[in-house]
Amino acid sequence: MKIFQGLLICLLSVQLLSCGSSAGSDPAPTPQPTVSQLVSKSWSVSSASWDGVTQYSKGATSNLVSGYSQFKLDLTSSTSASLTEFDGRKFTGTYTLSVDNKKITLNGLTSSEGAPSGTNGTLEFNIVGTPSASALSLETSSTYIKASNKKVSLALVNP
Repeated sequence: MKIFQGLLICLLSVQLLSCGSSAGSDPAPTPQPTVSQLVSKSWSVSSASWDGVTQYSKGATSNLVSGYSQFKLDLTSSTSASLTEFDGRKFTGTYTLSVDNKKITLNGLTSSEGAPSGTNGTLEFNIVGTPSASALSLETSSTYIKASNKKVSLALVNP
């Protein structure tokens, strides 16, 4: 009987110690990246549409605006921006993310040929949905002269 009691006490002690040690070893939750961290990448176009009409789809055999294959939006710096548009023109400037994380504004965009047509060097995009590490959806906040005065929607991917 004493052997049985000793064995029972030993088993209960082992179980109690194993329960207590697992509570302290829970890993800390992985912090979620901020919107600022998610957008700070180099983006290319997966698809582009003007006023809802698809102009470009990556990998398609025929596109209305095939130049989107060279589009690049580089936001890897904390404030500097580089934009290569669908016509191949490259602009540099700065960018800001709105306090509510709903807009990206490119400012002071210039090249050796000047600012993007009709923008005075500023392009504002609404962030559509929630950005991820590999996808970002943007829509111009107003019509864009280079897109036949239509609103531009961009599905961007990284890489």
